[in-house]
Amino acid sequence: MLTSAILCCLSLGTLAQAEVDPSYRQGYEKISQKEIYSWIEFLSSDELSGRDTGTTGYNVASKYVASEMESMGVKPGNKDSFFQPFTMVRRQRLLNEAYLSIKGADGKEERIELRGKVGVVSRRDVRWKQRWVFAGDGAGSDSDSRDVFHGLPVKDSIVMVAPGKGDAARWAWGARAAGARRVVVVSDEQARRRIGTRLPQRARYRIEAEWTPAGDDEIVYISSDIADRILKRWDTSLEKMKKSGGGMVLEGAEFELVIELRETIDKTRNVVGLIPGSDPKLRDEVVVIGGHLDHVGEHDGKIFNGADDNASGSSALLAVCRGLMANGRRPRRSTVIIFFGAEERGLHGSRYYVDNPTVPIEKMVCMFNLDMIGRNEERRGRDGKLIEKPEDNVDCLHVIGSKRHSLELDPWIHKVNGHVGFKFEYDEEGVWNRSDQYNFAARGVPVTFFFAGFHPDYHKPTDTIEKINFDKVTRVGKLVYSLVFELGDRPRRLRNNRL
Repeated sequence: MLTSAILCCLSLGTLAQAEVDPSYRQGYEKISQKEIYSWIEFLSSDELSGRDTGTTGYNVASKYVASEMESMGVKPGNKDSFFQPFTMVRRQRLLNEAYLSIKGADGKEERIELRGKVGVVSRRDVRWKQRWVFAGDGAGSDSDSRDVFHGLPVKDSIVMVAPGKGDAARWAWGARAAGARRVVVVSDEQARRRIGTRLPQRARYRIEAEWTPAGDDEIVYISSDIADRILKRWDTSLEKMKKSGGGMVLEGAEFELVIELRETIDKTRNVVGLIPGSDPKLRDEVVVIGGHLDHVGEHDGKIFNGADDNASGSSALLAVCRGLMANGRRPRRSTVIIFFGAEERGLHGSRYYVDNPTVPIEKMVCMFNLDMIGRNEERRGRDGKLIEKPEDNVDCLHVIGSKRHSLELDPWIHKVNGHVGFKFEYDEEGVWNRSDQYNFAARGVPVTFFFAGFHPDYHKPTDTIEKINFDKVTRVGKLVYSLVFELGDRPRRLRNNRL
């Protein structure tokens, strides 16, 4: 998954020799696998239907974690409520207005209905009338997807690509990089699954927001049979073009692609808890811990349970709360606990939170994000061969962003890890902007993202509880619990090297 990991820690045997600070040992020992199992079991159950944003399953999950915090004695974090509601706008296509019109030089028009055979990523209605270029399947272009367009006049055109390998988004990027106005990707899977559109990560969540259309964000996915109907007018097919390895300008016809979209509203919420600090002088400063509660829901009748993504991180947050409330004393600084909504839709919950914080941004000492901490990383190459074996990563944990804003943060993480015993890998590529710490970092808050790594069950129905490494989740909980105490107690807050 991540190509530039640097192993930067001592051996497990050496690290495990350190002792837990007696002042917070009591709560540390209360963090247990048994409770973590019960939390993951509920959050990843079929009854929650994959916890997609705006669904009953997500609402039940949010009530559940709020109730668990309340039973521990954690205070509501949004004034007198555990919930921070917000509203998202997404778009879905209208089924009666999704078609492709092709008019020949003789004036005869063919109208191809796209219902059920098209997917869209767009911030506005699709009404495209540019010239079309079919750019093939990209065979032989492993190093740079732009190679496939060599020799074709793709600039200011609608470019149709049929990727034979790799990620469809990669080929879409290549077309835009080569100057294409719009991109149509032939992908049966994406055309089937994207019956509604997802707004790009940069899109706003607020209903009242006015979005400026951006061509870079617009992709239309069509099924292969639709692509064949188009190419048939030029006496060819996907199969023939694949064998020839080339592309062609679809000359002699006028194209009009129309997909009307309507706005739909998803109401959702973050869950916020507060544990007040014990020092009257320091309690207005906070250590923030968080992780996303949502997952991707149901698709094609299959439930995506999300046991690792991110019932594991959510359960570790509850474990930290349990430890903090069970200890004989609290950290001097306050602790804010946030379960984010709509992370899978583009980090919207954390973005909403930093735009509407329950405590001032300038009072945040640091933020720790827990996302996918329950598995042993397994990475395979394009040939399917194992590059990283899960049994070799039992004790490994990715530490992301700990050196970006404060040079003092990472040494504290190492200090605490002396009694937890992880092997740290430092990854600054690939996932930095893909989880909720990113929005806090953008506001200047020192952050660290704890992540156990990808595996073959990522965003699949097979991400289920029996594959969770409960010892790892428990240890991450103990690591973060200890950090909350260490950073919550020190007289001086972390020096922010970016400010």
